[in-house]
Amino acid sequence: MKKVSFLIFAILFLIIWVFPSSLFEEGRNIFDYARITDIDYQAVVVDEPGSHGKVVITERLTFDIHAASRSNLFWELWRDLPESYVDGVKVEYQVNSVKQILDDKTEVIYDQSPQLYWEDGDYVSQNSFLGPGKWFHSKGPYNEDARQYECVLFYVDGLYRETVVFEIEYEMVNASLRYNDCSELYLALYGGNTIKHLESVKGQILIPEELMPETGNYYAYTYGTNANEFPFTESKTVNPGYHSFLFELNQSQLSFRPYNRYIEFDLVAYGEDKHRFTQYASVNDYSHEDVLNELREAQTAFITLPGTFFLIKAVLFFVFMAGTGVTIVLTLLYDNRIRRKHNFFKPRNTVDHFWGMPSELDPGFAAALVFCKHRKSDRLHDGYTAVLLSLVRKGYIELAKIYQSKDWNPDNVKIDVKYRPGQVPTPMPEAEPGQYQPYQDISNLPPLTPTEELYFNLIIRHSHGLDISMDMFQQQVAEDHEHTNAFVRSVKNTINHIGLQQGYFQLAQVDKLKEKTRKIALRLGVVGFLLLIAGNLISYQTRLDLIYGSIFILGLSLIASAFYLHKAAPKYILLTQQGEDEYAKWRGYYNYLKSSQMDQRTMNDSVMWEHNLIYATAFGIADNVISVLRIRPEETSASPVLRNPYYRSRHFHSHGHSFRSATHGVYSGGGGGGGYGGGRGG
Repeated sequence: MKKVSFLIFAILFLIIWVFPSSLFEEGRNIFDYARITDIDYQAVVVDEPGSHGKVVITERLTFDIHAASRSNLFWELWRDLPESYVDGVKVEYQVNSVKQILDDKTEVIYDQSPQLYWEDGDYVSQNSFLGPGKWFHSKGPYNEDARQYECVLFYVDGLYRETVVFEIEYEMVNASLRYNDCSELYLALYGGNTIKHLESVKGQILIPEELMPETGNYYAYTYGTNANEFPFTESKTVNPGYHSFLFELNQSQLSFRPYNRYIEFDLVAYGEDKHRFTQYASVNDYSHEDVLNELREAQTAFITLPGTFFLIKAVLFFVFMAGTGVTIVLTLLYDNRIRRKHNFFKPRNTVDHFWGMPSELDPGFAAALVFCKHRKSDRLHDGYTAVLLSLVRKGYIELAKIYQSKDWNPDNVKIDVKYRPGQVPTPMPEAEPGQYQPYQDISNLPPLTPTEELYFNLIIRHSHGLDISMDMFQQQVAEDHEHTNAFVRSVKNTINHIGLQQGYFQLAQVDKLKEKTRKIALRLGVVGFLLLIAGNLISYQTRLDLIYGSIFILGLSLIASAFYLHKAAPKYILLTQQGEDEYAKWRGYYNYLKSSQMDQRTMNDSVMWEHNLIYATAFGIADNVISVLRIRPEETSASPVLRNPYYRSRHFHSHGHSFRSATHGVYSGGGGGGGYGGGRGG
């Protein structure tokens, strides 16, 4: 389980550290894609009657197509178009033409398809009049169920690994907006997740000279890329008759993070030329209001955004780094305080393997002692089986077949109550169930340990001193809620009481500090792991990227502190000097029962082998003893317990798990490219 947990943690760590984009972006097979890599963009502003703030846009797009196999070609490409409402008016499109530009500069004009088809088989072969060689303008608003997408699709002739160029011309209505004190031309050229694949972007925004505001009556800005904006130039001569805004971005300039994946242009006219290019623009919600100051404030806020976030990042960076130091110091102080407050003894003698049983301990307590510094000491499911076997060995009960003709299996086993201390378990005919005729002394039986006595009394309660099938016993235990709760609590309390009364434990809950420390370690680990995830999210999605290193270090320090406390926790067991000495012996005995040395020892004492089987059962390693007994039948012949094959079977040793299940129910225990983004937002 430790290895599996570590593997899961490692995989999650790699996902959030090495492959962060996989958490936020649409899935994409790196061997199967169609990406827009180069854009040549031109927009011409039109302001004439009925134009409604129109811009005529021509784009030349280069697609890099890399189908994974020849049996799964690309039959359609597309260019998303910005779909939005701005100040109450909808940005709408009309596609005029689509051409494919071949390598020799030849133009292949595509015709318009009458219908949207998404599946290849819809227009290939039999339906070739719908494609390839066609285009379709799918108009929004976006609706996946209705198959509405604001985009232009190009139906092509099955592309494998090729580079193709398309030129599209379309009109964008309501790109220019008119307000009371100004006008704005806002163009979202390109954006979205696939923008990170761009290698070059060349753009021109052309405004007819008669529509261009005079110098001093306008300002222009750009938005996007990691630089927050990109450079542009203005020219009156490049395109005669037009005032041109020009920009050309190479691959080094086209670097993006999720919060700036857009390329946008904004022109605002005011003063005497405030409506120079929007005389025929649509009326919007704010056409009769002054918005120039708001536009300027928004622009200023966007320009100062990196500086504002730098200050925030610097403060958070130092806060998280300070948190790292505090975490480490508090962890060390916690360990130091525990060691100064409590006495932790060391065993006077340590042995790796202790041959022979150190003493005769209660099986449940022996398991608690052996595992108090290792696995969780609550191993009642194995302890129940060990106690049952001990009751058999001491002669208080016997497990027998219900039907002699059938094999040993769980539904053919009953518990026979043989004796009660000082009494003959023969009920009086007129007595109520559970009342017994007192007593007829028999040969002295070995005394019961505290947990054996609790378990034996539970058997007496449900069998009424006679016999009861194993299935019925477990069913009644599961249904007797109140008493079973009390029984399980009593077993746990008795184990702690033995340790305290017999001088093994300094306090009743010997592992209280260990469990408390492990809970603290678990919380630290969870918080640290969540910080690693949050740090990656913040780094990848927001402008707080500088703090990622500090969050990562803080998360690692929390996980390291959790690991340190988890490793230190087993040392926080409050055993007495006697307890430490006995722990060393019993841990050595546990190691011996697990090892191959047990098979090499000559031990003809059947009683010792009975004890070995009982304690190995309590420790959860009964298979080791059983495997030795199989090859040394002489050890079993002298013992009625070991001679019975059922006590060495897997069915018997699974009893504890099924019995624990019976008590557990009642015991609470406490592909394609294109898109647009949003910068200042219009």
